[in-house]
Amino acid sequence: MRALVTGISGFIGSNIAKVLLDSGWEVNGIDLKNSANKEITFFKGNILNRDFLLKAIKGCDYVFHEAAITSPPEFEVYPEKGLKTNIIGTFNVLDLASKVGVKRAIIASSSSVYGNLGKKAREDMATINHTNLYPITKIMNEMTARHFSLRGELETISLRYFNTYGIGENSKGAYSSIIHKFIADMKRGKRPIIYGDGTQRRDFIYIKDVVKANIQAIKNGKSGEAYNVGTGKSLTFNEIYKIIAEEIGFSKKPIYIKNPLRSYQLFTQADISKAEKELRFKAKFDVKSGVRDMLNLSAKI
Repeated sequence: MRALVTGISGFIGSNIAKVLLDSGWEVNGIDLKNSANKEITFFKGNILNRDFLLKAIKGCDYVFHEAAITSPPEFEVYPEKGLKTNIIGTFNVLDLASKVGVKRAIIASSSSVYGNLGKKAREDMATINHTNLYPITKIMNEMTARHFSLRGELETISLRYFNTYGIGENSKGAYSSIIHKFIADMKRGKRPIIYGDGTQRRDFIYIKDVVKANIQAIKNGKSGEAYNVGTGKSLTFNEIYKIIAEEIGFSKKPIYIKNPLRSYQLFTQADISKAEKELRFKAKFDVKSGVRDMLNLSAKI
């Protein structure tokens, strides 16, 4: 089997590629940044360039589409770039995949499509009431994927990632998860910053589980559908801070500041019943075991 992974130099894409390679797959990769993985067939370029993209996608059985502008704050700074990359880029990937005989495309979506829902999110609860363009692009991606599925041109699965963290997240820089930032600060002896009072809650899912969901989606799940990829549990930032501090042995208190962000989810929690039933996916790691595994792996690097 051969797969194309777009955004292969990024956090999730690089982890998907590693698991595929370890399982004996051949992997093509696309990214604007060079890949450190020498086992892949790498194509450096932009998914907005259809001629370039066609060369990378030919001969592939499956596509894992991870290339995107991936953070709501980024859209406040680069809205035009975000819209073009996420909407037109995703159309290009799906359109060309349908033309060259790809069996199924797995599309990275996001829990941001639920906005500030304030309760456990079921897949039919996505909203169109957003003050940021990022979730709008993800909704458009899902609609485009469903379009190709309904026309019988390409099987598609959209995965709504909840708050993902883990090894390799440093590629996201300033847009990395709060777990990654907490760990990085504590290791430097620096007091981490928390926006607000720390009672905001998130469903954090470890990268190994996100990769597992992608692998499950190769064969499982109904074409054209979207699935939550989360743990089904939600923790406050204060609770997460305590877990990480205990694992690292960090005794200092965090610094609390006023939230400077215009678009901010105060609560996320996935309803995972659909994913369990149709994708046959359930997260293995909770935050404590995920952080512990992350720390053990980083100590070996």
